[in-house]
Amino acid sequence: MELLIGVKIGCLFALLALTLVCGLIPICFKWFQIEAATGHRRRVLSLLGCISAGVFLGAGLMHMTAEALEGIESEIQKFMMRDRE
Repeated sequence: MELLIGVKIGCLFALLALTLVCGLIPICFKWFQIEAATGHRRRVLSLLGCISAGVFLGAGLMHMTAEALEGIESEIQKFMMRDRE
């Protein structure tokens, strides 16, 4: 059991490091800087920003939907138990 917790914590830190490295890579390249972008590049960067915003919005809504459905299900069960009495 101790080994499993150690592996989980190690994977958590590895995932954090990988996310940080991959997220910070675009800072090193001039192509990804908005100030240096013109024309077609600016449109591509704008599209990438819209896509990433959509991913975050979708993940948030999916998370809230799962919790809402769980709450609705428990309320329906309480209602059904009250009707049986």
